[in-house]
Amino acid sequence: MQPTISLPIGYGKPKFNVGQRTQQGKIIGFEVLPLDSALAESCGSGYRYLVMNSRFSEDVKYLESHQITLLSPKEVEAEIMEEVDWYLTQLVLLQEELNADLKIQTPFGKVNPAISKSKRKRTNSGASRLSKPVKEKAAA
Repeated sequence: MQPTISLPIGYGKPKFNVGQRTQQGKIIGFEVLPLDSALAESCGSGYRYLVMNSRFSEDVKYLESHQITLLSPKEVEAEIMEEVDWYLTQLVLLQEELNADLKIQTPFGKVNPAISKSKRKRTNSGASRLSKPVKEKAAA
């Protein structure tokens, strides 16, 4: 049985989905602001979205739909590859801690050893330990 959400009649479908990645962060929930509530007087009625800006912090913001900007498909892909790379790095570090070759299989192929054990800063290059290096031509 799949979980279902019942929305109040007259509010329509939410503009954004739970789990959707935006420039403000990842949408982790939403709430309905009833027309006749005190909260609706200050925030407006309709939907308000709960957005987590980083999986490494507890910062969560409530944003209205006009305050949210979607990522481009390329930005979404880069974020997902960065997240996959982060989890694969965790696997490699745990494997090293066990001091055993677990022969980790992924759809991407072999998992390369960790590059560094320090936390990486977010990059927009879209490069991952999974992606092939980009060869650039040098001027002669």
